[in-house]
Amino acid sequence: MPTLQDVAAAAGVTKMTVSNVLNGRDGKVSAATKARVLAAVTQLGYVPNAAARALTMNRTNLISFIYPRQEDSSLTNAHDALFMGYLEEALRQAGYLLMIHAATDVLSAATRLRAWNVAGVVLLGTFQDEVAELRATHDVPIVFLDNYSQSAQISTVTVADEEGGYLAGRHLVELGHTTLAFVGPASDTVGVVAARRQGFTRALTEAGLALAEPHIIHADTVFAAGLQAADQLAGSAVTGVFCTADIIAAGLLKGLQEQGHQVPKDISVVGFDDLPLAAQLLPELTTIRQDIAAKANAVVELLGNQIAAESTTAIHIRLPVELRIRHSTQPPLGSNGGQA
Repeated sequence: MPTLQDVAAAAGVTKMTVSNVLNGRDGKVSAATKARVLAAVTQLGYVPNAAARALTMNRTNLISFIYPRQEDSSLTNAHDALFMGYLEEALRQAGYLLMIHAATDVLSAATRLRAWNVAGVVLLGTFQDEVAELRATHDVPIVFLDNYSQSAQISTVTVADEEGGYLAGRHLVELGHTTLAFVGPASDTVGVVAARRQGFTRALTEAGLALAEPHIIHADTVFAAGLQAADQLAGSAVTGVFCTADIIAAGLLKGLQEQGHQVPKDISVVGFDDLPLAAQLLPELTTIRQDIAAKANAVVELLGNQIAAESTTAIHIRLPVELRIRHSTQPPLGSNGGQA
């Protein structure tokens, strides 16, 4: 089996140069040199072996991304799929490789983590109760994504979810809407969905309005759930809706349109994420923008610092959000700004 040294000799470069090219750290490598290295890799049939490196170095450059195994998994959830793409790119630029684990719980993935001796772990979801046990068996840097843990040992990266919900609610209220609905996953008192709902209701409360219980619609973060939410809104007096994710809003738009409603003339809709999808819908979706690439970069920076032992104290990063007004919202019919 060809080795890294064989590739270096065939390309006429150092092993470090080969490693830099293969791991994406090729900013200072000329195009001609990069081409020679890749040609040598192809000609020799060289395959980098992360497991073999782990045995000799007692560590790897592997980062494990663990997400809940459920219907709206990262293979179908548009936000999570986009995040994984950005995470893979940021890790590659930093010299790491991404391993993906769908797990019913963190501990079910622990055996694989130990076998591969991963350098760090990114957790998506609500696994924090199991982290202490995981760390006891596999002590590596861990970063929570979209989780409100305030652990002194676990760093987190989130966005200003409560503020995002508030911006959505305030926008609809300022347009003149008074009967509003909230569409998103069922949630506990702490977490992303709960924070967005709290912000939304805060905006309504400031305006002297209330979110009626029948207008709180539970919907998983999938397109089909948005379609079903439209059925639940049928016949209601709701004129403005906040969805906790763009993909839910996309399904809602389609469902409302199939019922004969015009968006935003009859019902205004606000999403959350500002996925590329938001600007491709008809009408284009008003939404709360979060910087998903920045989330991935923050995760990699935290992990890198912990791996390099530059930081052992938990750091909690909360990134800002902003309202992106497009064409799915307008004042309700009968108001001064709406059309009769």
